[in-house]
Amino acid sequence: MNRAQKIAWAFVIIISTALAASLVAVGILTWYVGMPRALLGFCFMSLSGFGGLAPLVFKKDPGAAHADERDELFHRRAAIAGFATAYLVFGAACMIPFFVLGPKAMVPVRWLPTIYMGAGLSHYFVYSLTILSQYGWKASDVEN
Repeated sequence: MNRAQKIAWAFVIIISTALAASLVAVGILTWYVGMPRALLGFCFMSLSGFGGLAPLVFKKDPGAAHADERDELFHRRAAIAGFATAYLVFGAACMIPFFVLGPKAMVPVRWLPTIYMGAGLSHYFVYSLTILSQYGWKASDVEN
């Protein structure tokens, strides 16, 4: 398993764990404090920031070739897939309130960081899944 796969697995595991913890927290808080305040359970999504430490944990191998044309192609495809997903998430976050609430409704400014976070996390999640699917899902799928 190469460094890119290890980093991608770290992102997938960390983002999935943070999302699961957030959904559990929202579910539990709904029973105790009601729905508008229960959305504070999504604060567990901030744990996704630990994914940024993955490149520091998985160091580059000294002396080994770090990337070839195939690796660059995989990263380019993953970046395009991640960008397209983030663009779709951002577009949906902008257009769904328009169609549901109507053109005269106003979106509170406090939702903007949440929209930005959702687009960013969706980008990294899809980027990581694309890397894993192109290299193979496990170490034995990679040909040396």
